[in-house]
Amino acid sequence: MAKGPREIIVVRSLKDSDLGIFDAHRDSATSKQRAININSIVASRLLSKAVFRAGGCMLDCACAYRGLSDRSQRHLGKVHKNWRLGGNKLKGAEFGSIDSADFALIRSVEGNDGKTPIALTFVARSADAQAHAGVSKLMVGRMKQSMAVVGKDDASFAEIAALFPPPPIVTGKPVSIRKPTPDAPTVEVPPMPKPEEQSKRSRSVKEKLHSPHIIEQMLKASGDMSAPAQLQFFDTVEQLADQLRRVLLRTGRIIRIHKNHTELWSRVSGQKIGFVDGGMANLSMVGSVPVAVRVGGYIVTPGDRTQERETFITLKKLIAELYTSTDGGVYNGSFPDIGALRDAARISIEAAGGVKVLQEFPSTRWLFMHGSLVNPVSRYTDVMRDRQVRYAFPHFSQEALQELLPAGEQRRTGREANFVSVYLRQLELLMESDAVVCGVVERESHSTSVIRQIIETLDNEAIRSVLPLPPEQWKDWFLSSVDPADDDDGQGQRITDPLLFRCVLEPGEVLLPVKIERNELRRAPEAWKDKISQFPAPFVSYIQPTEWNAPVRIEVFEKNLGQFEETASLVLHCSLLLPRYAFPVGLDIVDKFVKIPDWMSRPVNTNTAVQSLKRALDRGDTRLFDSLRRMLCGSQREWLLRPGIYR
Repeated sequence: MAKGPREIIVVRSLKDSDLGIFDAHRDSATSKQRAININSIVASRLLSKAVFRAGGCMLDCACAYRGLSDRSQRHLGKVHKNWRLGGNKLKGAEFGSIDSADFALIRSVEGNDGKTPIALTFVARSADAQAHAGVSKLMVGRMKQSMAVVGKDDASFAEIAALFPPPPIVTGKPVSIRKPTPDAPTVEVPPMPKPEEQSKRSRSVKEKLHSPHIIEQMLKASGDMSAPAQLQFFDTVEQLADQLRRVLLRTGRIIRIHKNHTELWSRVSGQKIGFVDGGMANLSMVGSVPVAVRVGGYIVTPGDRTQERETFITLKKLIAELYTSTDGGVYNGSFPDIGALRDAARISIEAAGGVKVLQEFPSTRWLFMHGSLVNPVSRYTDVMRDRQVRYAFPHFSQEALQELLPAGEQRRTGREANFVSVYLRQLELLMESDAVVCGVVERESHSTSVIRQIIETLDNEAIRSVLPLPPEQWKDWFLSSVDPADDDDGQGQRITDPLLFRCVLEPGEVLLPVKIERNELRRAPEAWKDKISQFPAPFVSYIQPTEWNAPVRIEVFEKNLGQFEETASLVLHCSLLLPRYAFPVGLDIVDKFVKIPDWMSRPVNTNTAVQSLKRALDRGDTRLFDSLRRMLCGSQREWLLRPGIYR
């Protein structure tokens, strides 16, 4: 009796580039590919020798997935160096639940010449976790380049076939969907909706609090609490978020931005967008004098197809003498708060980067800076004791001023060369520009300043009808729940702006900005109140790009409030350009451009120490020379640093 064709099952672990075959994924797909990749070795087994040499053929393909079926001719052929199974896009919202690392199973006869139909089945973790785990277990260690072929004489063939009964390939009939048997009940999992469908219905706060991403964040905030305290914490957050959302919707403080990349990018086409970020070398032995900083700018013009579409510029490098002593000499590092010196250097140098971009590219329409737009400055002033200056905060050196300020602004002395004065002037230059300058922060802060400002500025009559208490009592209750000063059980300091707005905002929603005074005069030293009173107050907002990430904080100057919604829309769309990424891509690009890796920090650190040794020798400072020598030649595990008990 003659044997029939040998049957095989091809197992493909899907990549992002394969998802373009599904209509549900095409809006978010980053690849233009509209087919499933097949390795050439696999293709040589799947096709007959003649068809393989000819470069492919059309196959009668029966596709089945979660109640959907598609019967059409699909081309399996060689495209450049790769083999791909393409054809018409697979339509249906259910296909949106298929993701990378899910499986595509192709069942066929070995050496198919195009006359025998093939069956294409997909196994998605989100739809059938048990089946997905079964395939993963069987294929572990067997897949090469994300593919494997299982023949009928292979032990795994029967197990995979048991999971997925064979369709009637030989008869050429359409594939039927496997029905669950009475003794093997299945749990119906609803298909994952498209992003557009998700946006039609807003989830309740309670539903959001039960989503895995927010539960994870809540557990991080309450991980050290007892079980009853954790339950109370969850309940408190739910009440606060639910009531705050109702209040914000009633007062019109939440705006919704609809995702439409085609419309947004056509609207900003031809306009320059700048991104600025800084990287700092890890100079472990350097307290304050030389600072290795690289501030970069990335300027891109959407819609431009020429060589001038994008530009990278490095704005700052190594500043050897950043600070100077009060008498104009070389700073000897006596200020006790070394961290303040380094932070002041970083803040002013990154602000200088923004000023430089706007000078070199005056037509820039938007400038996004990674970090707060305006920083508090009271820390970066003199250390006082008994109303006397105990340690003077050093002024910037003339060399530093050449880097920090534009031409015509660099000849400063005395307090005008101090960080507070220089940073104030940098902010003024940013405000005076025609560009919309925006600070963007993705790090989750412990601040509650935005919550407090919103609650304190709400009109009582406007919110009375949606509150369970009179507005005055409700405000007191709300603020006491988030204010650490009024907290008895440690919960208040855990309910922060990012955590609460993550529960309040839906994907695509933006909070109308509120004014936050970062430099309050009550905190300012008397000697600097005249300068600190001139610092601008940023307007701060939160935007929620996707449901699975923390909200992004954005800050603008008051002069740019008229362009806020357009700016927030640009931030949102920049954050959705890459899959599973929810931060403006331009800032990620410039961050990687300027980052100073450890392998570079070490030689910079050594060179800095050598230069410091040379200066100590030139000045004849033996104590400084001895200290630097030990820093350069020793280590953190130096035997001289052993605890006193062992000496």
